[in-house]
Parts: sequence; structure tokens; C-alpha cells
Amino acid sequence: MKSSFGSVLSEWRAVRRLSQLDLALLAGISQRHISFVESGRALPSRDMIFKLAEGLDLPLRARNDLFLTAGFAPVYPERGLDLSEMEAARGALELILKHQEPYPAIVMDANWNIVMRNEAASRILAYCVGVDALRALFPDGVINFMEMMFAPNGLRPHIINWNDWRAALLRRLRREAAGNANSPSGILRRKFDSGPPPPAGDVSHHNDSSDPMLSLELCVGDTSLRLFTTFTTFGTPQDVSLQELRIDMSFPADEVTRRFLHAAAKSSIEAALKLHQMA
Repeated sequence: MKSSFGSVLSEWRAVRRLSQLDLALLAGISQRHISFVESGRALPSRDMIFKLAEGLDLPLRARNDLFLTAGFAPVYPERGLDLSEMEAARGALELILKHQEPYPAIVMDANWNIVMRNEAASRILAYCVGVDALRALFPDGVINFMEMMFAPNGLRPHIINWNDWRAALLRRLRREAAGNANSPSGILRRKFDSGPPPPAGDVSHHNDSSDPMLSLELCVGDTSLRLFTTFTTFGTPQDVSLQELRIDMSFPADEVTRRFLHAAAKSSIEAALKLHQMA
């Protein structure tokens, strides 16, 4: 029977769609040795686990899990952003969020909890969802991005092209859950994909195939905003928590949205809506 390490290794090979020979070439290990390790006939050394994890391009948390499964201590630390040794990373995140103004930006952890956000994001959430609704949804004060997007009293009613975004969010959760169905992303995907599908005739308000990317169409008052998003991560993290952080930055997809966000930053969303009505 396969050892637990061998089972985990073969599961990750399947996720990466690699044969034993493919992994052997990537890791610089003989195919026979990998076969022996997966079948439980041989135990991996610490150096071999490093090579296998690198060949599989595993995230740091998964690498730690491999070491634990083989009986070794985890290699990569997992530290909170509030610790002194994370000061440089925290400063970089604050700089990114500030530089993104007047456009929305948030920082999320592996659980999809929003750990940082800029003023533009706070303005939109406060206006569209409301402080009371946010408090009811998240009594502990920690806003979960996916819960907020899918909740009937969250951001979902304000998303004009919800069907497209629902599918896009579920695809992202599926990708993030690859290799670990019980990860936070896997649990959230099952939760939000278990309900009834959207009506067959319910098409998006804006689904133009000529667009180079899917925009988020957000109804703010009587104004329709169009935003496209980018995800940014740290390039060379050596900390599990730091690697799992995602910086979601939104940009205006048209001139109306650009003007509106700039006006909202100078005064308020209410004032921006009045200017839009007068235009």
C-alpha cells in the first residue's frame, strides 16, 4: 500500500498533470526512485522533498505539508502581518493600496478574508452594502470577500453581470482549491456552487465578446460603473502567509467610471452621483 507521503505526492502529480518520468526530469531524481517513494517501498530524504516540491512548483503551505507527512518539521514559517519582521511587507502593501487611489484595492488572505483595503474600496462597500449589513454579515468585523460577493444582502444585488461573475468566481475558487479539496477555497466553492443554477434565459447585461477582459459592472445609485481587476502577489515569499496574500486592484474600464471614482474621492459618492445626474 502507498504511504501517506506517496499518496500525497501522486495526488499532486495528478493535479500538475505530470507523469513520474516528467517529475523525474523536473526534479533531477530517477523515475525508479519516485516510483519507490510513491509505493511506500522507499522513504524520501529531506533533500529529496525539496527537489520534488520544486519540480511540482508547490505553494509553501503544501511544501510544509509534504515535510510533515514524511515526518520532518515544517520548513517555511507562517507569521502574522502585525509582527515586526513583516514590517517591510506591510509597508509595501500600504504603499500599493495608497497608490491605487482613487480606484479600489483590497488585500486578501488564503481564507479570502479582507485584511487591508484602501479608502476607495471602503467607500464603495459602505455605500452599496451599508455599514449595518456588513456588521450583520460579519459580526466579528472580518469581511470575507467571497461571502460578501455571493450574499443576497452583500454586493451581489449591485452586480449587473452577476452570472458572468458568479462563473468567474467559482472558476477561481476551483483553481485555488487544486490539490486540496478541503482548503478554504474548496469549501467555499462547494458552498456557493451547490445552489440552483441561474435561469437559462438570464444573460449578462454586458457580455460583448470584443472586450479583452471581463469587467465588473457595478450599479452604484443610478450609475453603472465598469471595472476590471488585477491580482498581484509577492514574487519571492519565504513565508506561508505572505505567499497566500492576494492584492486585488480595480481599474476603470470606461471614462464614466474614471470620472465618477475621481469625483467620489474628492467629495463623496453622493456628490459624485449628483454630478453624474447633471452631466
